[in-house]
Amino acid sequence: MKLLFPTDFSPAAENAYIYALKVAEKLSASVTVVHIYEVLEVHSWIEEAMDMSQLNEKITLGEFEKYKEQVELLKRIAKENRLDQIEVEYTLKESGEVIPAIVNEAEAIKADMIVMGTMGKHGLAEIFFGTTAAKLMEQAKCPVYIVPNTASYRGIENIAVTLQYKQGELELIEKALALARRLGAQLHCLHVDVYDPEKIKLRKEEYEHAFEGQSGITFHTHYELDTEKGILDFMNENMMDVIVMRVHHHSLFRELFSHSLAKRIAFHSDVPLIALPMAKKT
Repeated sequence: MKLLFPTDFSPAAENAYIYALKVAEKLSASVTVVHIYEVLEVHSWIEEAMDMSQLNEKITLGEFEKYKEQVELLKRIAKENRLDQIEVEYTLKESGEVIPAIVNEAEAIKADMIVMGTMGKHGLAEIFFGTTAAKLMEQAKCPVYIVPNTASYRGIENIAVTLQYKQGELELIEKALALARRLGAQLHCLHVDVYDPEKIKLRKEEYEHAFEGQSGITFHTHYELDTEKGILDFMNENMMDVIVMRVHHHSLFRELFSHSLAKRIAFHSDVPLIALPMAKKT
């Protein structure tokens, strides 16, 4: 298996690198570290005023020097965490657009997952609306593991996947369960509802029946007027290490988070998120 780890030299990336190595260890995977930097576009009217080729050569040289320093730092992080046995390849690439370049690199190396960091406690909120990670999750064809800078690795034993009991969620559960098993974790399927015990009971029983006899999976219903509070309470009380959500390709990313549960959880959770790409049903 292969993991792709895009880095931008930020503290968030350094924090996420520990997650990348830990996941690689669990999956017996290798890691490809890539830094993609943008070069300035050359237009004829600009060329007349300055030598763009020389300017871009200086940019490339500067990025190369920074990358050499970053590689040494990442090697030190791996050694300090006793993860220097993981096979790691380091690459530096230039591109006019970062997101397509990351997606192309993931496809070129046949990455099974992309792991990347995002900044601050509100990072998960910001990634949902137009930032690098948001666009990457929408375009990537493999799972994307987003690690907020405030997250602290404590293992991956419990994974939560949030359900709304809507069409297509059985496939989501199957993918999440397969991933949880590869990571050696338990999968907790959670639905938070205001209060409709009979309706939810029937849907929960349908889902439980679909996965009857399978180990490592449980279904939970939490009744709470405030959806955000319900999910956060469940995650804190049950020590969830990762939350899984689905991403529909070829759709506006905002639509996925029109429901308050994901949008508001994003603003307050320090828990990493794994976005699973799902084909949109027609």
